[in-house]
Amino acid sequence: MKLFILHGPSASGKTILMNYLLSEDSDYLEPLISFTTRRQRTREKQGRNYHFITRRQYVEYCRAGKIYEEVKYLDESYGVTSDELQQVNQTKKNGLTIMNIEGIRIFKNKMEAQDVVSIFIYRDLTDIINSIMESDRSQEEKERRIELAKEEMPEMSSCDYIVYNIGTLADAYSQLRKIIKQEINARPINMQIRAGERYRHFKGDVYEIITTALYTENYCPLVVYKDARSGIDYARPYEIFCGKKELKKENRIVNRFELVKEPE
Repeated sequence: MKLFILHGPSASGKTILMNYLLSEDSDYLEPLISFTTRRQRTREKQGRNYHFITRRQYVEYCRAGKIYEEVKYLDESYGVTSDELQQVNQTKKNGLTIMNIEGIRIFKNKMEAQDVVSIFIYRDLTDIINSIMESDRSQEEKERRIELAKEEMPEMSSCDYIVYNIGTLADAYSQLRKIIKQEINARPINMQIRAGERYRHFKGDVYEIITTALYTENYCPLVVYKDARSGIDYARPYEIFCGKKELKKENRIVNRFELVKEPE
């Protein structure tokens, strides 16, 4: 199972896009529904938008060790229980949810990083502010959401993909669906990279593995390696290092790096 997490400021369109995906692509997507201690809003449905719980229920979840992931947002608790994650796994579909950057990092750290795909929903800040100001929220909450939106906009660089919701909803949905389909159909990476191993790049140069690491912004796994001749250090995302390269002129596809087998 892959988990697709939509992220973006308030009024960016992420909730509408998620609902559209679940309506049109429910054969391979299943909602991962978070719990929240905030009050249920008009038109929101229990068990669809969130599992709305009381503070007392929240404490009971904590005591029972059922909370898999949890963040604070505007003074309220949001999270996912281990029961909810298991329920989605049992459907044999891919999970779909909405989270902030902290929640994304928690899931990237707890699960296989490449099984968690973060997608930032971008919308022009002016349009976001106008939408927030036209809502029926209190003036205080509007101001808080606008300030938070300004803080969240730079987080797009910490996500795996960006969907630009600057035209029609249909266009944004098309971008989002293409990303999800591409990730679902991607070949699983089963290479185990180890320090000290030597790999030959498809152009011929040989590199030695220094270590593997996690990029602190989004927990993307990295391969850190050095040129065997010059000693210059480099780093690439794990999936690119282990991926393939199309040589159009030669009409063939090769591994980007091949393990150099040492003589016995």
